[in-house]
Amino acid sequence: MKFKSSVVNIIGCGYAGSECALSLADRGVKVHVFDHKKAEANSSTNLNYNDFIYKKPFAKELLREELSILDSNILKLEKEISCDSERINDKVLIEKAKEKVINHPNIQYFNLNVKEINYDEITVIATGAQTDKDLFNHLIEIFGARKCFDCFPVFPLIKQIDFSKLCKKGENYFLPLSYKQYIDLINLIVLKLNCEIIAKGEKVEQGTIESMVLKEKDCLKNEYLNPVYIDNCEKPYAVVKLEKVGDCFSIDGFASSLSIESQLAIIHSLPGLGNAILIQKGQATQNCYINAPYMINQYCQSEKMPNLFFAGNIAGVFGKTESIACGLYVANNIMAYKNDKEFVKLPKDTCIGSMMQKIIKTNNFNYSKFNPIFADYDIIGIDKNIKSVEEMKNFLKERSKRLLEKYKEELKNGKLI
Repeated sequence: MKFKSSVVNIIGCGYAGSECALSLADRGVKVHVFDHKKAEANSSTNLNYNDFIYKKPFAKELLREELSILDSNILKLEKEISCDSERINDKVLIEKAKEKVINHPNIQYFNLNVKEINYDEITVIATGAQTDKDLFNHLIEIFGARKCFDCFPVFPLIKQIDFSKLCKKGENYFLPLSYKQYIDLINLIVLKLNCEIIAKGEKVEQGTIESMVLKEKDCLKNEYLNPVYIDNCEKPYAVVKLEKVGDCFSIDGFASSLSIESQLAIIHSLPGLGNAILIQKGQATQNCYINAPYMINQYCQSEKMPNLFFAGNIAGVFGKTESIACGLYVANNIMAYKNDKEFVKLPKDTCIGSMMQKIIKTNNFNYSKFNPIFADYDIIGIDKNIKSVEEMKNFLKERSKRLLEKYKEELKNGKLI
C-alpha cells in the first residue's frame, strides 16, 4: 500500500474541493475536509477576468454537458436550486455545496487551517488561488519557489487605438520602439513609481512593470518587449505587443499596481495610444498557483509526492465550471490510485480532456507569463468539415457523449496495476 490511511484529506471546500469530496464520499470513501474560510464563490472572480477574456459560450455549455455525463454533484445541486429559484447565485451555490459536504455521512468537516501536509496520506490541495500563506510557504519549501508562485499579473485592456502607428500580424498588433522611446517609457514608469509607491514606503508588487524597471533598464524589454523583426521595418530596440481580446486589446506585460491615472499616462505616452481608453486597468494580484507542467502529471498527481493531488484554481484552471471539472477528474483518479488500478486518461477530444491536457503542456517557469486555463473553442480539436454552428454543436455534443461513456466504462472496469 502506498499510503498509511484509507481516509482522503481534502484541503479547501470551494467548487473543486466540494466536487472531489462528494464524488469520493458517494463511492464509500471516508473523507476529511479542511477549510478555514467562510463559504464564498470562486475568489479569483475578484479579477473580473470575464471583462477582458473573451469566452465562447458554447465551450462552457459543452463542458457542463460533459460534467452531467460524468455525474457531477455540484451540477446536480445547481439544478435542484434552479427548481426553487430562477436565478442561481454563485454564493448560494457554494454555500449549499459546503452544507452538503458537512452533512455527508462519509465526510468529516474540520474548520481549521492546514499549515503542513502529511505525505503518507492521500491529500488533495483544492485551496484556490487564495491559498493560505503558511501552507503555500510549505509547498515552496518542499517543491521550490520556481514551481510554486504567488503572483498573477492582469494586463490592461484598451480601446481607441491609432493603428497607423502599429504593425499588424494576424489579429495582434506590434508597436516598435526606438531606444529613445523605450528609455522615455522606463523613465516615466520610474517617475510614477517614485511618486505613488516609493514615496509612501509601500511594497512593489512582483510581476508589475514597476518591479521590472527596478531590476535593470532592460528587464521589461527582455521580459515582454522583446525586439522582433517586423515586416518592412528595421529591427527595433523593443516591441510592445497588443493582443486582441474580443473587441479590445491587451497590452502584454503591463501589469501594474499604479493608479488608473498613472497607468493611463504611461499608455498615452506610447505612439498610437495617445487617445486610448482604458477598459480594464492592469493589476498585480497575489494569487497562489503551481507551475503544473513541472509539478503534476496528466492525472493532477504530484510527480514528487505521489499521494498528493491538486485540483481547481491552484492547479491552473479558471472558472466555476472548470474547477468543478478538475475536482471531479481528481476524484476519479484517486479512486483508481486507492484501488491499485491503472489511471484512465480523459479523452483528448472532449472539452474536459483538452482542458486538462493543456494545463500540463502550456504553462512555464516564468510566473509573469502564467495563464490559467478555461473552457474555450481553442482547446477543442475538430477534424471534420462543419457547415454550420448548429451542426458543429451537435457533432461535439455527440462526440463527447460517446467518448465519456467509454471513459466511464474504463473507470468501472479498470485493470489492476
